[in-house]
Amino acid sequence: MQLALERLGFIVLKYHHLLYGALLFSSLAVSAQQTTLVSLSANSHVCNAESEIARLAENEQLQEMARALVEFKATKYCFILPDAANVTMLDQQTGYIKFDYKSQVLFTFSKYVIATTMAANTN
Repeated sequence: MQLALERLGFIVLKYHHLLYGALLFSSLAVSAQQTTLVSLSANSHVCNAESEIARLAENEQLQEMARALVEFKATKYCFILPDAANVTMLDQQTGYIKFDYKSQVLFTFSKYVIATTMAANTN
């Protein structure tokens, strides 16, 4: 019984070493990828909920009505980003992007992206 437990412990230890190696390799592969930096125009309509931005992205009239609302007063989901900003794009969907801004995941419409730059990831 003792021998079986020792073998089991060896197998578990070996498994952990293999798992650690795989995680290390995958983190190196991610580090080699490039980061997409985008510049957003001043007064971009920004949302913190992807479901809201996806719904609005489907209809230009809804976008304009929602923008008029948030220009008057920010809502639970959306606001106007007053200054132009350089952000890290995380994902791109039809009509909108997902981005990182000051460690927050936010969304905006593609029409507010004014420039795109590829940069080496610094991780």
